[in-house]
Amino acid sequence: MGTKTWKDHLLSSGLPLEQSVVQVLKSLGVEDAREYKYEKPNEQGVPTTFSVDIHATLVKSVWLEFFIECKYRHDGTQWIFTPDEYSIGHDDSFFDSLVVLDELLDCHVDNFLVDRYSDEYVLCGKGVELLNNDANPKSIEQAIQQLRYALVEESADCLREQAEGLNALFVLVPIVVTTAELWRLRPNVTIERLRSASCLDEVADQYSILLARQNPDNQLIRHTRTKFDERLDASLQGKFKIDYGNFTQTYKGFLSRFSSRYPAFFYIVHYDRLNDVLRNLMLIFDTPDLVKKR
Repeated sequence: MGTKTWKDHLLSSGLPLEQSVVQVLKSLGVEDAREYKYEKPNEQGVPTTFSVDIHATLVKSVWLEFFIECKYRHDGTQWIFTPDEYSIGHDDSFFDSLVVLDELLDCHVDNFLVDRYSDEYVLCGKGVELLNNDANPKSIEQAIQQLRYALVEESADCLREQAEGLNALFVLVPIVVTTAELWRLRPNVTIERLRSASCLDEVADQYSILLARQNPDNQLIRHTRTKFDERLDASLQGKFKIDYGNFTQTYKGFLSRFSSRYPAFFYIVHYDRLNDVLRNLMLIFDTPDLVKKR
């Protein structure tokens, strides 16, 4: 068995993938991409610094903020996800794949216009990483965890700035970029069907773009509420008392809804399609009348 070369070690470090992602962003006019650091308690409850590989902002009709976690994987590595579908009649949609912060502004993003793009993103659930001779159930989850806590941190900062008077509509987008193959199990697959299959493509379909749904758990909900309370004092919390005609929103009501719903969707993208995904998301926010007055 041959030993790894310098090239293998360099690629495995993830640095070339991060640099390549930055170059893709620059080609689309997004400058000043950099690491995003934040602090949260670790498993022992000790405050610890974590980070997301790349954070970059593009100011269009909104402040579009990309949070990108990079996962380089060698050829043959497969990420396999369970299938999922939007729930008809329930209060979730493709619009919820974006963390839109517009509650304190006199304008809002038209969610129906955003939802027109849902057919381009196939929904999936949990995933597992398959290696040549092993499985890694933590790899995908760790990437998503990095993103979800970073988005809570940034959301708290953005809301504080809005409450203090900044008239900017923020939209946060969490993305995992990988070189692993992306697969989605077919909805009718059972254990019996898996055992009888001779190859993966008999039970799953390969994609280059997926949208993974993982709703906030109790730990994240508690963290979100604590973080928002830390960033928004009583006077700023009072800014959330807004009369919408048929109901009045309070800070408590907003926090309860936000913490239980966001972030819950994560773009899983093969590196070869990153340019397309970023370009398409930018085009959404070039849609005429996407941002409307209340």
